Amino acid sequence: MSLKNELTDINAIEQYLLNSQFGIAVYRARDMVLVEANQVWLNRLDEPFNNKSFSVGKPVNEIITGWKGSAFEKIWNIAVQTKKGVNLPEYRYSGMKKGISYWNISLTPILYCGEPLYIVETSFDVTETVINRNQENSRNAQLSRQYRNFETVVENMSDALFVVYPDYSIVALNQEAHIVKHFFNSFKYNSPPVNIKYYDANDNEIPYNDLPVFKIIKGDIYEAFRVTVVTREDTHHYSISGRPVYDNYSNTYFSIISIRDITSQVNNDYYLLKLEKERKEYLERVIKVKDNFLTLISHEFKTPLTVIMTAIQAMELFCGNELSDKAKRYINTIKQNTLRQFRLVRNLLDITRGTADQIRLNNRNIDIVSLTRLITESVRIYALQKELNVSFYSNVSEKTVCIDDEKYERILLNILSNAIKFTPKGKNVKVVLTVKNGYINLAVKDEGIGIPEDKLDVIFERFGQVDSSLSRQAEGSGIGLYLVKMFVEKMGGTISVKSKPFHGTTFLVRLPDTSETADTNDVRYEEGENRKIVDMMNIEFSDIYFSK
Repeated sequence: MSLKNELTDINAIEQYLLNSQFGIAVYRARDMVLVEANQVWLNRLDEPFNNKSFSVGKPVNEIITGWKGSAFEKIWNIAVQTKKGVNLPEYRYSGMKKGISYWNISLTPILYCGEPLYIVETSFDVTETVINRNQENSRNAQLSRQYRNFETVVENMSDALFVVYPDYSIVALNQEAHIVKHFFNSFKYNSPPVNIKYYDANDNEIPYNDLPVFKIIKGDIYEAFRVTVVTREDTHHYSISGRPVYDNYSNTYFSIISIRDITSQVNNDYYLLKLEKERKEYLERVIKVKDNFLTLISHEFKTPLTVIMTAIQAMELFCGNELSDKAKRYINTIKQNTLRQFRLVRNLLDITRGTADQIRLNNRNIDIVSLTRLITESVRIYALQKELNVSFYSNVSEKTVCIDDEKYERILLNILSNAIKFTPKGKNVKVVLTVKNGYINLAVKDEGIGIPEDKLDVIFERFGQVDSSLSRQAEGSGIGLYLVKMFVEKMGGTISVKSKPFHGTTFLVRLPDTSETADTNDVRYEEGENRKIVDMMNIEFSDIYFSK
């Protein structure tokens, strides 16, 4: 039988082949030569065999890639030998340029006189189905691994983890949760446990039904809320966090609650707090002893200094004319250093009082313009010896305020003494007093050596000095401006400083414009008050040495 006649014999099948959604091929059984195939079947082949003109008339082992030893060859032999149909599901067709594909293949022998005449192959591409199923299996396997990992993590967490449903039924997710739940009576609403009390971080008792676990179920969100659980036997501290999980209708589906045992941490904090409290109390006792010692020693120093000052005054009064110039110089040296010691003792006493908040103000009605002018003129005796020009300016002719004039005098004298100490010869020192916007503004401007910007805050600290070499040139303990700041703030004011190295310094004191009081004595600066200012000036300027 010729190939042409064979094609004529199967002409009735040809139309079926063209219109079928399956891949169909017809082979001659005796030599496995392809007789006919539709394009659906040919599409699974590599070039050029996916073209009918290259495939028809060729044996199957030439047009099927990887035929030798394949599962396809085996079922072909089975179909020929058994003369029965054979199925090969999800055959993996590999080794092709277009990649791997999967096919459901059926081989059906067509018999003639009991012997196979043709073999009809029906194939259907199931690649997408197999790949999707494999991916799904892979995802399921990955999810399974992740779930196992999640279970491992949850089980080994130190926090107790719960899922709580709106009906207050719970699922304890790890072993720690099974332990902790007993301290909360397994979250049974309206069933408070016997002999267990609950407290918040401020030691306020929490009613059982108001515990965070129940409020979370009702929609509240908590983060690290501390609850102390007190039983008959022991006290436990827990940190509770949680939030509800909502469904698509914004109803609470369930709540996730985490409870961490922080008992050790809290106990450690209590211990550290106790140590800190004991340390603070100890320091307060030490400071009190120190302040008492300073007060005592200062008073003890003050007594002999007063005796020395009295003796010097007596010598000057009764023996002044009999003393030689050399003796007078020695007496002046003794007098100046006694004043320096007296100033230091007084400052130490004031610091001690300030630390103990025992500084008292003796407010009086004073004309602050007259007082400031008088102090400025009084220091000219020191300024002239250094060839400095000291000037005073005010935007008002007089201004009566109710302040502690003794503290004000010390503030101004201390600032002026610093200006004179650190201003070179031939320069200027200006004192400017202005009354504006409810404040008394006192500015002392000099043309001295200035203060570096990084040292501006240091000068107001106790024992703060800008430069030790400068301090040696102009004696000072570094506590004067600390006291000035203390006095200014006690009087309700502020003090600030602006300075530029080698271009001078400006101190600005701002005091509230306190109205004069009717029941307070007025101060007039006559001989007695002037003498007091001179004595105070001598004390404040005792750190400045001039040749006598």
